[in-house]
Amino acid sequence: MAAERIRQRMMRDLYNEADLAMQTDPRFGKPEYPVGTTFQSREECVSAGVHALHFAGIHGTNRLGAFSICLSGGYEDDKDEGHFFKYAGTGGQSDSFSSGGRQVADQTFDHPHNSALKKSVETKRPVRVVRGPNDKSKYAPAEGYRYDGLYVVEKAYLDKGVSGYEICRYELRRVPGQPPLPIKW
Repeated sequence: MAAERIRQRMMRDLYNEADLAMQTDPRFGKPEYPVGTTFQSREECVSAGVHALHFAGIHGTNRLGAFSICLSGGYEDDKDEGHFFKYAGTGGQSDSFSSGGRQVADQTFDHPHNSALKKSVETKRPVRVVRGPNDKSKYAPAEGYRYDGLYVVEKAYLDKGVSGYEICRYELRRVPGQPPLPIKW
């Protein structure tokens, strides 16, 4: 219990430090929309400026870090507990629609999107999280996309995925003090 209070205080302190840096770059931090705002499509997320990419799940640069991610269960081993989740990087998936986008090669941190999210471990700047539909997560919307607030990337590492290929793995934790996440079941 005491360890959790200390962790929450540290997260608030990290968020306060990062908030100063975010004031100079509008791609970081809170969008104009409140937590829980839903969008019918990725295109609407792009138009709203919540997540700027139509297809890629990670938006950012390897110099500044990640601005936003879209969590929709498209990669193996994604694990969503609401306030905390493990997120797989990008790359190494089959382009074939019929294969279901299965992993066919290793991922690396040389990929620009993966390196952006890895940089966020160093910068401690919170990342906007948009959740898309995912039958495996009770925190994901049943349809459409939802802005679920700011998260800090705590860890980035290479891990063997269920397919046997290397996966860029990230662990993200929700910044305290935000509205609660809806639960669908």
